Amino acid sequence: MEENTIEQFVKQVKEGDKNVIDVSKKVLEGGKEVVTVELTKRKVMPDRMESPARAHVFHVAPGFIAYIEENKTDNTIVMANVSNTHIFAVLDDKAKLGFETIALNPPYDARFELLQKTLLGKQLPIDAFARHVMRNRPIIIDSADMTAKDLAMAMQQITISSETVQGMGVGKKAVNGLMCKTTIAAGTEEAPVELPDSFEVEVPIFLGTDPVKFGVDVTITTQSGQVWATVDAPEIEVKKFEVFEQILEPIKAIDGVLVSYGWPNTDDWKYNK
Repeated sequence: MEENTIEQFVKQVKEGDKNVIDVSKKVLEGGKEVVTVELTKRKVMPDRMESPARAHVFHVAPGFIAYIEENKTDNTIVMANVSNTHIFAVLDDKAKLGFETIALNPPYDARFELLQKTLLGKQLPIDAFARHVMRNRPIIIDSADMTAKDLAMAMQQITISSETVQGMGVGKKAVNGLMCKTTIAAGTEEAPVELPDSFEVEVPIFLGTDPVKFGVDVTITTQSGQVWATVDAPEIEVKKFEVFEQILEPIKAIDGVLVSYGWPNTDDWKYNK
């Protein structure tokens, strides 16, 4: 190989480059050998690929806490985002080669999710309201005015009636009084149905948490000859925050771990060139 060729070859081999050298030998007539050396830049696969950074998502607090206890460092921080009830942990916030995060993202309990999907914050025709109350009756608390069974029977009467009108002044709960007209074999029967203007439910809000009690308000109105029920739960946002604080409490007790409100964030370093 000529001197200038070797010099050009060496110049192409730079420190830090991923280079591959292909060497081939060919025997010509007369026994003369020709050696060809070719430098190419190709991706060289390592013997073992590095695994991706861990970014586990836990749904219940005990597993999240156990994982932190097992993998925490002197620089582990936990940040709680109140706005979306997520909790994040950075295992080593001062890691020079990238850091790993894990998250606690508690989903809603199935019973609370059904209540929220069918009733809370909704304005419903009275027959739809009746059906949804029947679906949620296992979480309705008995009261002195009306038991869950009584309310379910009232809902059944509303559902099967051929005509339902608002009856102002009917029963103790006059504002929510209804008159249901039902067709029976002997003719037509009219019966007043007393609906409470509120009822209590007891249900876990997040998966793996204890049940909590809160009130559900019901307002009956008539619009264009049709009876509507407006459902609201003024306490629900406060209850969500209280349960979130209960989830966070044992996490705050982890020894040697900084726990605060917020969420992890990164930004690019700025350099003066």
